[in-house]
Amino acid sequence: MLTGYAAPLQQQSIPTRMAILEKWRLSYLPPLNAIHKQFIFIAKSLWLKTSPTFHRISGFPVVPSHWKPGPYFEYEFIQIPSGSEPQVIETDVVILGSGCGGAVCAKNLAEAGHRVLVVDKSYYYPPPQLPMTEEQGGIHLFENGGVEVTDDSSISIIAGSTWGGGGTINWSASLQTQGFVRKEWAQDRGLTFFETAEFQNCLDRVCHRMGVSAEHIRHNHGNEVLLEGSRKLGYHAKAVPQNTGGTEHYCGHCTLGCGAGQKQGPVNSWLPDAAKAGAQSMEGFQVEKVLFDQSSGTKKAVGVKGLWISRNSRGGVDGPFSGRVVREGIVKAKRVIVSCGTLWSPIILLNSGLKVSYNLYLRNR
Repeated sequence: MLTGYAAPLQQQSIPTRMAILEKWRLSYLPPLNAIHKQFIFIAKSLWLKTSPTFHRISGFPVVPSHWKPGPYFEYEFIQIPSGSEPQVIETDVVILGSGCGGAVCAKNLAEAGHRVLVVDKSYYYPPPQLPMTEEQGGIHLFENGGVEVTDDSSISIIAGSTWGGGGTINWSASLQTQGFVRKEWAQDRGLTFFETAEFQNCLDRVCHRMGVSAEHIRHNHGNEVLLEGSRKLGYHAKAVPQNTGGTEHYCGHCTLGCGAGQKQGPVNSWLPDAAKAGAQSMEGFQVEKVLFDQSSGTKKAVGVKGLWISRNSRGGVDGPFSGRVVREGIVKAKRVIVSCGTLWSPIILLNSGLKVSYNLYLRNR
């Protein structure tokens, strides 16, 4: 029905496939236009990640030149034995998500004396395994292989799905919450704290811990052209501050994991601080929902329920589940912090029976 042919698309000749794609592109039906965009985006993404010639032609190396792994923190993740009954773990605070939000919470709460458990559905990869290739990074570091798109396929979304979340695969960019956003939160949503000097102090503390600065940036050719072009046109331009610990970090591969360990994201700063203060960590734990107690007449979060999947016998995360421990887990806690990012936090809350306004809007301008 979509192609006009009885044979499947993959069995058609290349000219026929191209004609079908062009037909979808020119169709007056928006769904067919969206399918065309999705096919093109996926094809380009897969080619960039798997092509044996791209790096030779572009001159961009698979890993940074003169690369060697940097120092890193030795995490001790909770392991669950095999069993048919749910494994129960008790703690004071369970934090869902090891990214920029959850990691900061973990450090502060652990240092305040609370028992903290940080759980994440993804896994940790130390600097000797980073930066990954485009192909491996798509499998192990990004949500849905880095191929998340909006409903109309006009905008692609890159989200981290690894220990440290988005802070592991971002380009070190560290921007403080802008004034107009803080104003909206405070005045339109009633969250007045965000317009206070105390919140600004919180932002400054975060930046200080990560060594956020624009003073140690060595620009590549593309950035230099943009800056010079802006100057000639009379536009105001400035460098984006980076969380590189107050030192220069120039590798060009941080979006596939920082092998040097210099980017001060959650993996190299907040989560080690939390662990040193007694916080525990758990990788490979996919939280299904938040558990509530309503015996007192009010709904109170008392833990989470999910599925834990161990690594395989080689310490990897590939292969069938038959060689790995797969067991349901229940974490009982006095407090639950949901910090799974824009994509997953609303899903977990909806699965938990809460009425959530999932207002994620992306506008293509």
